[in-house]
Amino acid sequence: MYEHLEEIEKDFSSLHSNSEGEDPKSKKIYIYNVFLYLGYMILPIFIVSLISLLFSNNTFFYEPANPSQSAIYLAANDVNSFLVIRKGMIDDVDDVYKGFLVDIYEDGDFIIYAHDSASFYVEGSYFTITNIDDQTIINLKEDVLSDILNGITTVWSNNAKINFYIPVDDKAPFIAATAIDISSNLVPQSKLPTMALLSLYRFSIMLIIAIPMVIISKPIIKNDYLILKNQNSNDNLYTSLLSKAGTGILYVLAGNLAIGLVNSLLSKILQVPEQISANQLAINLMLKSPYFIFMLLSAVILGPIVEELVFRKSFFGLIKNKNWALVTSSLVFGLIHVTTELLTGDIRVAIVSGLPYIGAGFIFGYIYLKNEKNILIPILAHMGYNLVSVLISLFLT
Repeated sequence: MYEHLEEIEKDFSSLHSNSEGEDPKSKKIYIYNVFLYLGYMILPIFIVSLISLLFSNNTFFYEPANPSQSAIYLAANDVNSFLVIRKGMIDDVDDVYKGFLVDIYEDGDFIIYAHDSASFYVEGSYFTITNIDDQTIINLKEDVLSDILNGITTVWSNNAKINFYIPVDDKAPFIAATAIDISSNLVPQSKLPTMALLSLYRFSIMLIIAIPMVIISKPIIKNDYLILKNQNSNDNLYTSLLSKAGTGILYVLAGNLAIGLVNSLLSKILQVPEQISANQLAINLMLKSPYFIFMLLSAVILGPIVEELVFRKSFFGLIKNKNWALVTSSLVFGLIHVTTELLTGDIRVAIVSGLPYIGAGFIFGYIYLKNEKNILIPILAHMGYNLVSVLISLFLT
């Protein structure tokens, strides 16, 4: 029954004869994959410059924005934002951004917005929070606003730095001549990348890396599939795959709960905000756009394939000691997802924001080891987990 499979096995026997990945052919594939992923990190620098040069006047990719529109865009992309704009200006921007901003104070013709995904909305601290007809009303306290305007209060109630966004040509009267009326807080007019560009760009970059990586890794992927096929009858193969992947998803979900508790404690100890990462916020914005399908494909299909081939198959293949491989791959996996926080220079924020990703990397590594280093299982588990996360973002937030 398995005569044909045994012949194929001989062709790929060198790929799994050594469980530590010491086969030269396998090592070469692992190294190529790591360098391809490094390209994924570096390539955007050149792609962004090229796109800006070629399409800056194309309104499908870039749209002219007055100072108020620019301020709204920046505030929607910053979870710690403090946006002050004239009433009605928010109606002139993409509907996606409106859903990420919440009205916290009104004064005459001007409104103060903060970010809907922020973690500093706590009753009795900076805000009063009331529920009217199933609608939550959040209001910034007058004395808190006074302290912010006078420069006494510079952080939100969760210790996150308040980032101000004020249109340079339309400042609210209550802002003028205050401590926050400084040039660094004033936003000029600009050209903004559209949601179409942001969504297509992220998808294209991932696709450019994924295609050659899958082609290079084809012998390894095929070999892991044949191993699973030999271990299961044709009727049980896909059932076994789904069962193991489903168990992996449960591991990640359970791990998230435990990591969340640790992260809350660490946040208090380090006195830094426990909040959504810049990476996740960007994903959430694109998922709410009309071009969400590109983000869906990147997050659920391409991302898991690329990341598992690199952080599990390649790292564990190149690092002989499985414990060191598990720790190293988890740390790098986590830090890669908080590059924005790392670039700010605040290591404490990067640690708190990165811990959930480090934990996820550790769990995917454990799934990989538990399934005898068969890459198909963590890929499917990663896809399933990301699909659950995407559905929650689409329908429950």
